Amino acid sequence: MSAIIIWFSLKEPPAPPRPGVEYEGEKYGIIDALKNRNVLICVILGVLMVSYFVVCLTFMPIFLTSVRGYTGTEMSWLIGTLGISATIGSFATSALSDRIGRRPVMIAMPFIGIILPMGAMYWTGSVWGLAAIFFFGWGLNGIFPLFMATVPSESVDPRHAATALGLTMGSAEILGGVFAPSIAGAAADASTLAAPLWIMVGLTIVSGIVALFLKETAPSQVAKRAA
Repeated sequence: MSAIIIWFSLKEPPAPPRPGVEYEGEKYGIIDALKNRNVLICVILGVLMVSYFVVCLTFMPIFLTSVRGYTGTEMSWLIGTLGISATIGSFATSALSDRIGRRPVMIAMPFIGIILPMGAMYWTGSVWGLAAIFFFGWGLNGIFPLFMATVPSESVDPRHAATALGLTMGSAEILGGVFAPSIAGAAADASTLAAPLWIMVGLTIVSGIVALFLKETAPSQVAKRAA
């Protein structure tokens, strides 16, 4: 019903071209979007980071209770910490990227995310200490709005933003959200329940390296460089 209402009621307003962004013609498809380096990198980051997200939420509760021996209540609190972290991080990380730039934030946060699976596997202190590790490690979720929406929309002409956003979001959800749990599950079946967590470590490292190739798009930083 919502789709029907939108189809018949929403009118597409004309968007003026953004100064400094090259307009590539009326026809703008998936291939055209992928030719933009930032869009391509955001697609890759989306697949990697959504894979990290779903693998963690799928296998971390099982690992904490079956392997590390935490009670169901302790596991619930630890997983609940992730929600608090994501809520705060979504505002704090975006605000930080406005001040220092998108690129450094999107490089740093995946590497910070390494502490979450490593802490789950090797932390031997109190459950509160592990909760703090989970809180700061899950802060990488703050870059989700950046690679799914902010950077792609800042990297293309406004008339092409819908294509760029649809590509980054769709690729992340379909490729990362659908295939990652199956691959991690197969790895766990072939070895141990630690395998999905090592996959998470690998995903963060690759994501941080991929983000190195981003071009800065934050208006504050672009204006400074232009000046």
